[in-house]
Amino acid sequence: MAADTLTIQLVDDTNREAVVALTVASDQARFIETNAESLREMETDVKYAWQCYALCRDEHPVGFMMIGAENKVERYIWLDRFMIDVTEQGKGIGSTCLQLTIQWMKERFDVDDLILSLHPMNEPAKRFYAKGGFVDSGLIDEANGEEIWVYHVKQGQPS
Repeated sequence: MAADTLTIQLVDDTNREAVVALTVASDQARFIETNAESLREMETDVKYAWQCYALCRDEHPVGFMMIGAENKVERYIWLDRFMIDVTEQGKGIGSTCLQLTIQWMKERFDVDDLILSLHPMNEPAKRFYAKGGFVDSGLIDEANGEEIWVYHVKQGQPS
């Protein structure tokens, strides 16, 4: 059996409906906006230049993320709203997609850090991102009270 092909694709008219249909588990819903809300935010909150992407297995969306709010002075960019559809969770695809995303972002953005925020009560997400190489920065996002976690792009590389 051939391995699944995982790709990152810009959300557009060809995949928007499938992306909007993706949902998280019911116990996760209070921690993340719907993909429809994220797409609306991308279109209306233009100052952060958000871009929405589908995480695809064999061209079919299985997850979603928003990337934006790049700070060229402090050299970071946000990875936001990362999610895997409830039907795909627990199969390891989230971890694989996160590593694909990290590599993809490192190739496209000249930054030192990838930043995301987590609800303080979302322990499963904290374990997931810690396993993926993110660490709690100790900072709080004042906009929403969430913990800011960071992935240091240069980690593990000789200085």
